[in-house]
Amino acid sequence: MKKLIGMIHLGALPGSPRNELEVEFLEANALEDLAVLEKAGFDAAIVENISDEPFRVNSIELETYSTYVAILRTIIKKARIKIGVSVQMNLWKEMIAASKATGASFVRIAAFTEERICAEGKIGPVAAGALRYRRAINSKVLIAADVQVKHSFSVIPEDHSDYFAQMADRFADYVVITSSSTGKAVDIEYLSRMRKILKKPIWVGSGVSEENIIDILRIADGVIVGTSIKKDGQTTNPVDIDRASRIIEAARGVGIHDS
Repeated sequence: MKKLIGMIHLGALPGSPRNELEVEFLEANALEDLAVLEKAGFDAAIVENISDEPFRVNSIELETYSTYVAILRTIIKKARIKIGVSVQMNLWKEMIAASKATGASFVRIAAFTEERICAEGKIGPVAAGALRYRRAINSKVLIAADVQVKHSFSVIPEDHSDYFAQMADRFADYVVITSSSTGKAVDIEYLSRMRKILKKPIWVGSGVSEENIIDILRIADGVIVGTSIKKDGQTTNPVDIDRASRIIEAARGVGIHDS
């Protein structure tokens, strides 16, 4: 069955530059998003600290991380759907540790098998450390690994990109295909080419909309939907029930997704 995964984008957490809300309000907003995603019919959701920009690439403030884990745990206790973890910027150890502590089902790691340059600095590759750490703490969490990570640039020529995608395919449980930035639609020709060379389930992780979800799900095994289901189509806004429901209905329209 094709998987539809929604995004729960947290507000700025304590310790990050734009934090204004108290923890109880941040948590309440996240739980409202969860309720909307569940009502609409999503299979899973990813909890991400998207509002904590600018991110650090190798660390996170203790108060920020502890708040993230506390909210994540509450969401998982309330959720009737699977919950995934995303801690920016590519903090793989913190993600796996958070999943172990809370019972999250999967983590999304951006630069898993390739080195990328982003505004925050260099990230990845982290597969060797992540897989060993997962084993060391006896975690069963699944890993969704991005390739050609959005909002970043490769340090190697793009004509070698297939090799790194195939490495992610070997070591991750899911492979995430995106475009160059949040909200921008993935290139269908590129997605089709990845489908031919990758064996693991593929999730599309950017730019999924009512207009393109059918074409995407004819190729991919799932989608991660954020911007297009938010109020006014703004990434950091709350999830909009009408937008979220229309995405589900679009997928169901030709029998691609059934709850």
